[in-house]
Amino acid sequence: MTDDPPRSADLPAGYDDLDPYADIDLETLPEWWRRNIELFREHGLRPYRPARLADGELLPVVLDRLEDRYGVTITVRTVPSDGTETWSIWMDGDRVADVSRTRTKDGRSEYDIDSEVLEALVASALGERHESEG
Repeated sequence: MTDDPPRSADLPAGYDDLDPYADIDLETLPEWWRRNIELFREHGLRPYRPARLADGELLPVVLDRLEDRYGVTITVRTVPSDGTETWSIWMDGDRVADVSRTRTKDGRSEYDIDSEVLEALVASALGERHESEG
């Protein structure tokens, strides 16, 4: 048995009692982070928590760093196919690798790849691209 009070059935799915930004000056966060906080609030969603990689790095920060370094566009997304939810790393519209994703209790996505492996995949894909062009 739990000592927590019962939750109202009127609360929306994923409702979160805790506001992780209550004691944070949002102006100290990057613009993309502030924009997502506001979008989630506008749509009545649980608080925005950026996706993380296996080593704890924030996915958007790592993607920005790699895009700047290599001059490419990188996304992590799912493409519905046979009803399974396969998540893939895409670079300039080409699939680079598939990754596992889990959702934490607080609603954060975590990908089963660390930042060093992600960078190696991107660098390898760029090398293969240059070899096929040459």
